[in-house]
Amino acid sequence: MSMEVSMLRPLAVLMPLLALTALISCAPETSETEKAEQLAPAEYFPPPEREGGWRVNTEPGFVRSLGLDPEALEEFGQYNLSVPSSNWQPYAAHKGIIVIKDGWIVGEWYNVPEAKDFRTYLSSNGKSFAIACFGVMAEDSRLDRIPFEIDRESKVYDPRWLPGGFPLSDPGKEEITFEMIFRHTSGLAPERDAAGGDHEQGRNEWTWYPDWIVGHDDAWPVTGKLVFDPGHPEQWAGQDEWGMVDAAYSSVAFGHVGLVLSSVYGVPAWRFLWERLCRPIGFSGLDFHGPPEPEADIRWFSAGALRMTPRDYARFAYLLLGDGRWGSEQLVPAEFLRSFRETAKYPNMKSNADGLFGEQFPPDMFRIAGSGLNWAYIIPSQNLIALRTGRGHNAMWDEVRTGFLERLGRVMGE
Repeated sequence: MSMEVSMLRPLAVLMPLLALTALISCAPETSETEKAEQLAPAEYFPPPEREGGWRVNTEPGFVRSLGLDPEALEEFGQYNLSVPSSNWQPYAAHKGIIVIKDGWIVGEWYNVPEAKDFRTYLSSNGKSFAIACFGVMAEDSRLDRIPFEIDRESKVYDPRWLPGGFPLSDPGKEEITFEMIFRHTSGLAPERDAAGGDHEQGRNEWTWYPDWIVGHDDAWPVTGKLVFDPGHPEQWAGQDEWGMVDAAYSSVAFGHVGLVLSSVYGVPAWRFLWERLCRPIGFSGLDFHGPPEPEADIRWFSAGALRMTPRDYARFAYLLLGDGRWGSEQLVPAEFLRSFRETAKYPNMKSNADGLFGEQFPPDMFRIAGSGLNWAYIIPSQNLIALRTGRGHNAMWDEVRTGFLERLGRVMGE
């Protein structure tokens, strides 16, 4: 399903933008290109694609002036284009690779021209969007914009914002916090078992999506029982290793975030995502892979599901690089986002704080990622983003990650 148009924004957010628009309208006209070239990196925010989009300069001399190696940059792009795709169409037919330095696209490659505007499926990258949306909600709570006190240490199963979760399908659920969801330590149904087989069951086959998430779908009881006590993944033999972090990767857990957003704001979670994050940063639109309950306007399975263009994916990465600020607006609290890269304990905003990506990269480097080798590596201290989209083989994850990072290091002269 596609979503192109926006709703009215909350008045408190809209009025400052109207005032800003009025001021701009009185200023002398300047082309979008001239405006972009006049802005320092910290003050540059790309306009929507229909208004000119990202500033681009891939000339070798310019690339070199930013401290990057243009020959290594081209090798980086060609390597990523050469990575084999799976057979999952239409996603496998579209590859995109982008490198952004100081707000400039300095490298951009597509296997076919159509890939530039194709909204590809980014899988678990949707979890990073869910984290950002939660940060917005927590800030609304702090500022008394919503009638609940809710933060990352709040209990997920609270009748004020998850009434459909009661009665509890497992008494241990009363101990689950949002922080545990973000760290994948909640005990909620993980995707894999100890042997690497499927533990989660019923995805896209549920009787009713919200019931499946909270463990009330009798056809799929696995989502109703915890596999370990909340906060103790060491109790489960099927734990995943993310660098030095013990976790049990759970998409069922992240599905709770969307249900809570919908309950708190009284709108579908996808609308909140669009209005508070995607539209303000200039997204061209969103599609949704396999909407869970389209007839009920539940489009976003908040553990994934999002489809977007490579350049729009880059916008979200740029928002994270800038600690949640876009233009004059602080869309996501800066401290909230920074906390995710100060430790290596968050798989969906995986930090290099433990050196997992290599000691040649700064510790503030972090990665958002999803199945199919869809990922973005973000380095705030270098004002640099490198991303790839498509549909590669997950069995090649480690190999491609190594090749990606080795070549990125050469681009940076590391």
